[in-house]
Amino acid sequence: MFIAPRPELDDDPLFAVRVGLMPLIGFVMALLLQSPLPMIYPTLMFSLLAGNRKAFNPGRVFAAPIVFGGALWIMSGIVLMLQGMPSVLVIVMGVIFFLAFYIIQRTGTAFGMLIIVAGVLMSIMGLSSYPAMAYLRTEMTKAALCSAFVIPILYMLLPPKTQETHVDDAAPAFGYGWGTRAAIRTAVMLGYALFLYTILDSSNLMLAVSGMFVLVHSTRRSIWQEAGQRSFSVLLGGTLAMLILTTMTIAGHLAVLMCLLFLATVWLGHRMQTGRLPAMAYQDAASVMISLVGSALTTSEPGFAFLQRAALTIMGTIAAALVVSILDTLLIKEPNTIEDAVADRNALENL
Repeated sequence: MFIAPRPELDDDPLFAVRVGLMPLIGFVMALLLQSPLPMIYPTLMFSLLAGNRKAFNPGRVFAAPIVFGGALWIMSGIVLMLQGMPSVLVIVMGVIFFLAFYIIQRTGTAFGMLIIVAGVLMSIMGLSSYPAMAYLRTEMTKAALCSAFVIPILYMLLPPKTQETHVDDAAPAFGYGWGTRAAIRTAVMLGYALFLYTILDSSNLMLAVSGMFVLVHSTRRSIWQEAGQRSFSVLLGGTLAMLILTTMTIAGHLAVLMCLLFLATVWLGHRMQTGRLPAMAYQDAASVMISLVGSALTTSEPGFAFLQRAALTIMGTIAAALVVSILDTLLIKEPNTIEDAVADRNALENL
């Protein structure tokens, strides 16, 4: 699947400052709107901003929140219609997951990932509690729309140096086995979802979500790289969040919290541009940090939340990587003739 490249320091020297301001704006928006889920605003708004590269792209900035919000409402409507028939709901969600994974495998774009995220969140929350699903759907939609309003302002106040608009260079990793790969990933995704449906409560969504980010990759190497990167990110982001919250026990003022969060996010944004690891490792770490700091506003046990998230993320990514790697090896036939290689090349050229 296509991964956004590293933001270049020469193209966008104010990138780190821009992403550092977004969590603060998100918290302010959550407080102004009196959101029951305040951590959603800074986390989602940061993620939607941090994925942009080079000059301001109106199509990307406005399309992503609208598509994601629309997917949430469509998925919640499907869950509501089939809420009294859980077996039918699982089958329908399986079909949706398969189509989304097939889009990812066939095109290499991240569009299918938005569908999967919305489907996982709405189906798990809907089977557990319809009011909880409605709250989550509404607040995530509002946060996405807020980002569509705030991101252009940030780009206007802190413009990039380059005028070039980034164009995603998406392409499939393989010219064969799209349906089989999608079916394997759908089966693993449903396994995680069923585990959450029947055993865990709705607060443990990170197990399914963490596994999902591994499943969108096509090659075994990229799957294991994502698993390692995801594990590192949750540990780095969690450690930074614990340092911020520990400092808050000494100087318990909201201004101190905001300043520390801003500085930590700016540092991670700068590492996205200059760090040794891929940019997504630092972006994911920032998302974890922002989420855990936000959870401190609604829970008295942020330390437990960190341990829970770290355990579920690491366990989910490793389990997903292992299962998918084994099934890919067993079920996907590698091309072994010249005719197969030519057919694969022609399939890629015709995309």
